[in-house]
Parts: sequence; structure tokens; C-alpha cells
Amino acid sequence: MSDFGEMLKSLRKERKVSQRKLAELVGIDFTYISKIESGTMDPPAEDKILKIAEVLDVDPDTMILAAKKIPSDFQKVISENEEIPAFLRKVQNISPEQWKAIHRIVDGNVKGE
Repeated sequence: MSDFGEMLKSLRKERKVSQRKLAELVGIDFTYISKIESGTMDPPAEDKILKIAEVLDVDPDTMILAAKKIPSDFQKVISENEEIPAFLRKVQNISPEQWKAIHRIVDGNVKGE
């Protein structure tokens, strides 16, 4: 079972939504939901993931990342700024403390207050 499939099944059950109901609300066949949850099918396209997240009231980015996809708005940012890929390569293996420092800078709190 995929990470996305496991997450989908868990969220769906927590919210007491049947596969049939979820499929109906998202606009896909319920057998596809079953196959996604069992890991026999890949996660759906981003538009369907966004609809699933809306129906299940969860953060869409969390679901998109669980599906091993990059949100389309990030693709635009990455493709339009040649510095972004280099930055991402550099930060692949930074420490949690370094991430915290980056967050402080981005949030405008450079002193870490």
C-alpha cells in the first residue's frame, strides 16, 4: 500500500466517508478509490487530490506530497526562477536547526525571537 493510499484510507475512515460517497463527491469511480487505497493504482491527478482534500477537510499540500507530486503552483515558481533548483539542491541535507533559521529569515524574524 502506498503512503498516499494509506493516508487516504485512514482519513476517509476517520471522517466516516465510504469509498462510494468519496468517489461520488470527487467525480471518480469508487473502484478507483479502492485501488488507490490498496496500492494497486497510483494516486490521481492533482485536481482530484485537491477535491479529495476538500471533501475530507485536510491540507491539500499534505496529500499532494504524500502522492509524491509537486504542487503545480510550485512548479511555476521553480521553472520561473533559476536560483530555486540550486537552492533546493543545497538544502537537501541541512539540519533541523538550519531549517529553523531559514524559517526565521523567511518569516522576517532574523534574530530568532
